[in-house]
Amino acid sequence: MSPNGHLFMAYLTHPSIVASLAFVSFLIAVSFIQKKNKKEYSLKAELEDLQGRINIASQQLEVEESRSRALRFKLRRYDALSLFTEKLNQNLSLDDTLAMLLGQTLILLGHEKTICMVYSVDSSSGEVVLEAAKNNTTEYSFVKGKDSDMFNQWVVKHMQPLLVEDTVNDFRFDIKKLKTAAAFPIGSLIACCLVSQNSPRGIVRLDSPYAKSFTLEDLRVLNTIADIASVAIDNARYYQHLKELVVKDSLTALYTRAFILEKLKEELQRVNSATGGLAVMMIDIDYFKQYNDLYGHVAGDSVLKNLSAWLGGYIKPKNAHLGRYGGEEFLIIVPSCTKQEGFSLAETIRSFVQEKKMMVRRKATAITVSIGVAHCPQDAASLLELLHKADTALYEAKKLGRNRVCLF
Repeated sequence: MSPNGHLFMAYLTHPSIVASLAFVSFLIAVSFIQKKNKKEYSLKAELEDLQGRINIASQQLEVEESRSRALRFKLRRYDALSLFTEKLNQNLSLDDTLAMLLGQTLILLGHEKTICMVYSVDSSSGEVVLEAAKNNTTEYSFVKGKDSDMFNQWVVKHMQPLLVEDTVNDFRFDIKKLKTAAAFPIGSLIACCLVSQNSPRGIVRLDSPYAKSFTLEDLRVLNTIADIASVAIDNARYYQHLKELVVKDSLTALYTRAFILEKLKEELQRVNSATGGLAVMMIDIDYFKQYNDLYGHVAGDSVLKNLSAWLGGYIKPKNAHLGRYGGEEFLIIVPSCTKQEGFSLAETIRSFVQEKKMMVRRKATAITVSIGVAHCPQDAASLLELLHKADTALYEAKKLGRNRVCLF
């Protein structure tokens, strides 16, 4: 080694130089570690920031998907409402209208064990009557009749939609006072008034045995249904009234001559030996002309109306048809009836009318009737022949002194 080399080595091995070099190396190492740690910290911060953004984006996506699902659900509901409106407005039968209202309301808003009910409200008395009901199972049955519970009373009084999320905790109502609560528990309900000409005419209502089954959005949908149904039910009732004007006599509210003869034609087509046949009764008020002349036409009309009400009430349970044949004559058709059964029923009717009283000019007055009975197929098979023979039997009853029944 040269002198210079020895000198350099001596320099490097000098204690102060060695210490300096070690310190510099330490500083370099510390700087490197700091840079490395800083880089790792920066990467970690960036990763956490990225993860946070991903979480926020994921939450926003969930919110948007939830909104999208809710929107699609609403669209499906309103599409169904549109179709429901179209079908309902095409229907003019009141029974069919109510059946469609129940079915579609359950489809749109029904949950497990939900019951949908439609009530009518009497415009003069305010009495609430259950007209129709349905649920999502086949085991539910209802009895048509008065049903003015606290919830219905509230809807009729306020004419506003009602949402009760929890009947037990709703301060407006005391569920313990509800008589049907034990048999038909109500956990929650929604109800809307059917309004016509600014008056309550009915209620559409959904009951659930569970609390919080319905939402405010459900109530909005039911309110829309109620608005649609109010118009449809009004139209159906108006159509039914027009139909009754055609088939019902304006004075007695019985079937007109044309309609009762159409009924007879239908029943004659069903006659067979297994049913026992069909009886026809021709009824005439005895001495009606003299009564009319003595008391006047107003009193005569009163006699016709009273007799019509008596006859209608008497034969209603017997599945018979009653119509005003003309003037003071009435026609009764009794399906699935033998000739002897027809005679017995006619005799019972004659006796029943004889015992009834009506007030005319503040005086209790009685009337009597004569009845002729003919039978299909025993006496005749055709409509005209059957009527002719019943009329012949009636003529015989009047000839024999009136207030009696004669068979052909």
